[in-house]
Amino acid sequence: MKKKINSISVVMTVKNGEKFLNNAIESILNQSFSHYEFVIIDNNSDDATPKILEDFRKKDSRVKIL
Repeated sequence: MKKKINSISVVMTVKNGEKFLNNAIESILNQSFSHYEFVIIDNNSDDATPKILEDFRKKDSRVKIL
């Protein structure tokens, strides 16, 4: 019998991660399993991180920003 997965959350934190953030987020979003929410916690970044996060949030409904 196959077990049904109700929900999965992937959680990532970031602070001033603009240099590697695109690759990190795309790596998660491009997984073959796609039934999850992706929660990204921005730890008060003062670089381009908030803009990058907002762009991904607008493109993919799985992305949630805190």
